[in-house]
Amino acid sequence: MTMGPPLVTVGIPLYRSRRFLDTIAGNIDAIRYPNVEIVVSDRHMLDDTVDLLRQRYSGDPRIRFLQSTDGLDWVGNFNLLLREARGTYFVCMAHDDTFPPTFVEQLVSALEARPDAVFAFGRVDQLSVDGFLPTFPTSAPPITDDEPWTVGSSLRLLTLWQLWIAYRGMIRRDVVARWSLYMRPTYRTIRADIYWVFAVSLVGRLQYVPSCAYTKRFYRSSTGATWSFGPRQSLDAIRVLGSYLDDYARTRGDRWVAKTVAFAWCAVQGVLPAWAARRLGSGVRRVLLAGRRG
Repeated sequence: MTMGPPLVTVGIPLYRSRRFLDTIAGNIDAIRYPNVEIVVSDRHMLDDTVDLLRQRYSGDPRIRFLQSTDGLDWVGNFNLLLREARGTYFVCMAHDDTFPPTFVEQLVSALEARPDAVFAFGRVDQLSVDGFLPTFPTSAPPITDDEPWTVGSSLRLLTLWQLWIAYRGMIRRDVVARWSLYMRPTYRTIRADIYWVFAVSLVGRLQYVPSCAYTKRFYRSSTGATWSFGPRQSLDAIRVLGSYLDDYARTRGDRWVAKTVAFAWCAVQGVLPAWAARRLGSGVRRVLLAGRRG
C-alpha cells in the first residue's frame, strides 16, 4: 500500500548535539500526531548523535536522517530541512529546547482554523541552565486575531516584540515554495531567524496560539550567547531586511514605509549600548501598547 505525503514535517537540526541526546529523544517520543515525518540533519558529524538516534529509532518509519560534512551553518541547515520537507506544514525543533506532546497538534489546528494565516506560533518558557538569561521577560505579541493584517502588523512584531520567540512556529510549506521564502544569511548568522519571521509576516497573517508553549534553554556556551549588535550588525540588518522588503512588500508604499521604520530601528540599536537599547525598547513597547489598549 502506497502512503501519501505526510501532513507535517518536523525538522531537527543537529550540531555537537550529544549532550542534548535525551532532550532530542524526548521531543521525538512526545510527537504523537498522526501522519508526521521527522527529518534529522547533521552537517558537521562532529559527534555520534546521529548514530545513536539511528540505532534508537531504527524501527520508526517516521524518521529519516540527513548527514554530511559539508559544514552548513544553522541557517543553511534550516533551509535544507525546509527543502527536504514533504509535509503540508513544517516546524523546526531545536536540539536543546523542549516541546510538549500537544505542540504539533495545536499549531496544525490553528492553521487549519485560519486559512488566511501562513504561520502559527506559541509562547516560550525561558529556562537558564547556568544563570545566563540575556532577554527581558516575554509578553504577548502586539497583534490581535481580528485586526486586518498590514505591513504595520509586521513592523510592530519586529520593533516592539521579541520576534525570535515565533521562530519555532509552523509554516505552510506551499507558502515557502510559492514565495521562495528561505532564510537569508546574515553577518555571523546574527538575528537571521528574526528577519526571516518578519519576511514571512509580509506575505500573510501570523497566528498567535497562547495555549501552545515550548521551553527554550539559555546557557553561556550557546551560539547566540556571543552575539552582539553594533554598527556592523546594524548595516547588515538594513541590508537583509531591505532585501526581504524589496521581494515581499505588497505595495511600493508599504515597502518605503517599512524601510523607513525598520532602518531607523536598526540604526538606533547599532549605536546604543545593549542595555540602553533593551531599556529603550521596553519603554517604547509599554507606551505604544498602552496607547493601543486605550
